[in-house]
Amino acid sequence: QMMPSTQTYERATVLADKLELTLRCLGRWDAVPMPEEKFENMGAFGSATMSFEQWLQFVLIPTIHDIVNEKAEFPDDSMLTAYAVRIFDADPEAHPIQDILYEIDLMITGAGKDADNSQPQAGANDSVTVGSESIPAVLFTLAEVLHQFNGDDLESQLQTFDSFLDILSPKVRPTLSNMLREAAQKAVDPATQVRLEQAATSIADGTRVTAPYNHEEAMRKYREEHKKSYPDQTDNT
Repeated sequence: QMMPSTQTYERATVLADKLELTLRCLGRWDAVPMPEEKFENMGAFGSATMSFEQWLQFVLIPTIHDIVNEKAEFPDDSMLTAYAVRIFDADPEAHPIQDILYEIDLMITGAGKDADNSQPQAGANDSVTVGSESIPAVLFTLAEVLHQFNGDDLESQLQTFDSFLDILSPKVRPTLSNMLREAAQKAVDPATQVRLEQAATSIADGTRVTAPYNHEEAMRKYREEHKKSYPDQTDNT
């Protein structure tokens, strides 16, 4: 595989700096470093031990800088936008963060295709509008890796599909259903295969894939787990 171009590395640095500046301007940048234990078993996007914004600050941004400094390869896929759509669903102030993450997704996807321009750019639109019949590129990317997830992590990713179903035209449901069936065929875990088949059927039938995401409930559970894991920090948060 061809290494990312110099322009890609330069673009990555600009986007990482832009993300840091945006987090600082929105008051979502922590002045105090995270305890080392929070990086252990932190789960997808740090969801088990830290907020998404903290993961962006302490994991994503340093990782991007490390890749650039070492002239290394970027991941094959990036699902930042997919996760951000759900996390920031009721947080309009965070839209600038979401926009930058979308740019990073496109940059990483482009870096992965430096050596192969034959892959289709289906659905790579810059925005998602209500009633749109164009499937966002991020959903194609997500569908390609869904078979690797299971349990709660799989449910989290499927909730992303629901977030887009609320916006996209019903006409795209057959295509999305087929994408999930193809993901099911790739799954090694029998439970994952069954769950993806169920999700595909739900989309084809015009219903939701998962239970509605409750951000407040999720944050309540996070705070409870945080108190159990870090009781001495309760007064400092």
